[in-house]
This record gives sequence, C-alpha cells and structure tokens, in this order.
Amino acid sequence: MIDKYGVLTYESDIYVKRDWINLGDYVQSTAAKQFFPTVDAFIPRDHMNAYSGDPVKMIMNAWYMDLPENFPPSPEVNPLYVSIHINSTIAEKIFTPASIEHFKKFAPIGCRDFYTRDMLRSKGIDAYYSGCMTLTLGETYKRENVTDDVYFIDVMYDSMSLPELIKQPLRFGKRILNGRAFEFSHRKKVLSKYFDQELLSKAKFETQILPYISAKEGFKLADDFLKRLATAKLVVTSRIHTALPCLAMGTPVIFVNGGFKNKVDNCRFDGLFDFFNRIDVGDNADSTINFEFRGEKIGLRTEVTNKDIHVSYGQELIAKCKSFAQE
Repeated sequence: MIDKYGVLTYESDIYVKRDWINLGDYVQSTAAKQFFPTVDAFIPRDHMNAYSGDPVKMIMNAWYMDLPENFPPSPEVNPLYVSIHINSTIAEKIFTPASIEHFKKFAPIGCRDFYTRDMLRSKGIDAYYSGCMTLTLGETYKRENVTDDVYFIDVMYDSMSLPELIKQPLRFGKRILNGRAFEFSHRKKVLSKYFDQELLSKAKFETQILPYISAKEGFKLADDFLKRLATAKLVVTSRIHTALPCLAMGTPVIFVNGGFKNKVDNCRFDGLFDFFNRIDVGDNADSTINFEFRGEKIGLRTEVTNKDIHVSYGQELIAKCKSFAQE
C-alpha cells in the first residue's frame, strides 16, 4: 500500500524562463491536493519522468504538457488519471509507444473534454469524459459570508484592448496583418450590452496570468483566489478555472465565450460549455446568451442562477478521488 502523496506543480527552468504562470494551474492542483491527508512530494508537471523519491499516489489532472518528450512519468508515480487535457499543439509528440502503453496500463483515463477523450480512444486507449477536477472544490471552499464583490476575470482575454495592444507592438502588427486589429473595441461592446454602468464601475477586474512564482506562493495565491470567489456576489470570466470553481462553490458565474481564435484554446472547451450561463460572442462582437435575467441589463441587484448540469460530474470525481486516496 502506498501511503505517500504527490501533487503537480509548475516549478522548473521552463517556467522561470517563460516568467509567467497561469494561476488556474495551481487552482487545479489545489483541487487534487484537498483529497490527500498530507503532501509528501511536489512534482513539476513537465518533469514527472525525473522523479526518484519514494512511491507516491498522484491525481493527474492537468494540461499535458509543455515538454511532451518528458512523458510518461516515473515508475515511482502511481497515477489516477482524471480530468486530463491533451492539447492539440502537442498531440503528435506525446503519443509515443511508451506513452500509449502507460495510458493503457492505467486506463480508463478520465478526460476534461471530448477532444481528449476521442483522441485517446483513437489510439486504442480506454477513455471517458470525467469533467474537470475543479468541480470538486466545493468540498473545501464553502459559500459563506457572501460579499457585494463582483469580479471580471480575464473576460475575452484574447480580444485585447487598444492600450493592451500598444504595449505589445509585435502582436499589434500581427493583428493588423490578419485583420484582427479592430477587435480592441469588442470587449467593451459586449460588456456594455449586458452589464449596467454602475456594476461595471464597481466591479474588480483581475487576471489569472501572473509573474512566475514558487509552488508555495502558487498554492497560497490559489487559496486566496478561491476564497474570494466563494464569497463573491457575481463572477464574469472567460477562464474555465475561474468559472468551474464558481460552479462547484455555488457562486453565480457567467462565462463569456468569445475571442478564442487559436487551436490551443478551442480544443479545450468541448464538454464544458453546457455547464455555464454563457454570453456567446461572434467574430464581429455580435452576441447571444443562453440564460435569463430580469431587467434590461445585469446590475448589482440582479439575481443570476447557475445551471446544475455539472453536479453529477463533481460528485463522481469526489467519490473516485476519495477512494483512490484511501486505497
């Protein structure tokens, strides 16, 4: 019986050189961490193959991966594969004979999206749709002491405003060439259509993208972030690892589905979109919604009720992870 536990982190030279992290990665690791009585090893996702400590159990929910040549993980890692995503950008590199054999050994593989499930099945690997591990975060983070705080977190983050584009001249030039330069007004157009000015003026605007930090700092910031989400009046976001924890905790959330123009993003969402109250945005910032609210626009006194499609997936993940931790 293995009685030591590992958790994925994002500490290594590749992340130091890149000099930024997505806090959503530590939100995902926090979701896994909550099921273990202790954490005996913090193991960088892209260097799991180099781990040589005592055997550990690990819940392997993650995006796979920036260095696909470093997969599969060390034999000292006993994995539970749930909520994994294999991105289209590295699909051809990760599926080596050794990796396929590894996945088959630990199948069935729980996938965060239909794209990953279908790709694994095409390789002869038993796979199923599990939903995302962040749907379990209501186990730890309770909706108590609700505030009047409204958060807009990375809304339409790929449809950059003019000040944002000016700070990135190479990207601005590329967008002029590909015809996307005038998207800088899209975000403002969408927000002003659905949210009244009082709410927009009082809302807090944040980002999940942060300068590189250590794992210790990452887990601390993720914990603070989740506590804020749990007490928020409303959250509006285009980040799945903000929106899904809100669903798990019962915080009203609206997912703005717009501005995603690359294959890195688009392959990640199939299977998750139906969980959300959504604002769906087209190429010209034309938009529709899939939920109802009272009044002409959403304001500070508007009641937004989440859907409940996600609930059974969260419950199944909780049961599976508790069983794995206790085996």
